[in-house]
Amino acid sequence: MYIQNSPYSQMYGSNDLYSRKNNNVVSDQDIYNSAAKNSGTPSFMEAAKAVQEKAPNNTQSTYLTKHFEQAEKLAHESLVSSSHKIGSREYNIEMYREMMTNIVEMPIEVEIAPEEMNQALLFNHLGLDFKEYKTVSVRSELLTMLEQKVEQDSTLIRSDKAKLTAIITDTQDRLEAAQAALLEGEDITQRLQDSKKAIYHSYEQLKLGKVSQRDLLAVL
Repeated sequence: MYIQNSPYSQMYGSNDLYSRKNNNVVSDQDIYNSAAKNSGTPSFMEAAKAVQEKAPNNTQSTYLTKHFEQAEKLAHESLVSSSHKIGSREYNIEMYREMMTNIVEMPIEVEIAPEEMNQALLFNHLGLDFKEYKTVSVRSELLTMLEQKVEQDSTLIRSDKAKLTAIITDTQDRLEAAQAALLEGEDITQRLQDSKKAIYHSYEQLKLGKVSQRDLLAVL
């Protein structure tokens, strides 16, 4: 994801702090000097992601699983009055909708890992909220996990999976746009609320839960 015409898009020269070899420790002054450059090679987003991509992920899986299970737990709690049997196709379709909205809106606590300190310092120098930026990334990763769960769901028919995947993709695109807006200094609260509304709207537009004759023939 790259930001076009961003005030941060021309900050790094060929010797920027993220391309230095054999040097994983960067001082505050190094970050300030690098941010002050204006030679215009990598974009801000590219530079900001470089450290995060190199971060070890040995604890990331457990961290994401915890939040994913929380989104699922909240979804089940919201469907206690559902007329559909738990585990049925109709129930699962409703559950995925609730999980999507939970992933978009539920509070997510993120911490700055030692290997992310350089990135966090860079954001701080630019007056940006690194934790909020990271939270949006976590939400998108949780949606990817949800997509995998949908694909493995044997109760769903092919069209269900295609429609749900389309909604997940659209939601991730909206989160990507929100993340770009965040780098421009925008408050993204309304964007997240709009993403939640879009999920419900897409369910209605795609007629999720309804089976056409083509769907029935595909199952045979």
